[in-house]
Amino acid sequence: MFTSSHSYYQAVASAQAQADANNANAKAAENQAQVEVLRQDVDRLLMICEALWGFLKEKHGYTDAQLAEAVTAIDLRDGRLDGHTTPAAATPCPQCGKTNSARRPRCIYCGSPLPVNLFTS
Repeated sequence: MFTSSHSYYQAVASAQAQADANNANAKAAENQAQVEVLRQDVDRLLMICEALWGFLKEKHGYTDAQLAEAVTAIDLRDGRLDGHTTPAAATPCPQCGKTNSARRPRCIYCGSPLPVNLFTS
């Protein structure tokens, strides 16, 4: 009797382990696909940035040193040279003056449109 119960529980545990492994494989494949989409987005954005920088150099005479200086200044806004931008600060509503997240398009208190910051993530 013990062996048949034990075998049953082993079979259930084995089936559950197989289901868990299948779910993990599916999730890994989904994550890999998302990473590939992000890679393509980054590559496209790098090309756009390179094209825009080329226009600025050609039309306005900016130098690579000036760009590097500007990037460093942005990086140092939070006091650390770490390759990350500072998170956008909370902003007051121009209508009611209450503080809102910089990510919100409208004031959560009065519903007025908030100023748009294109660089808020």
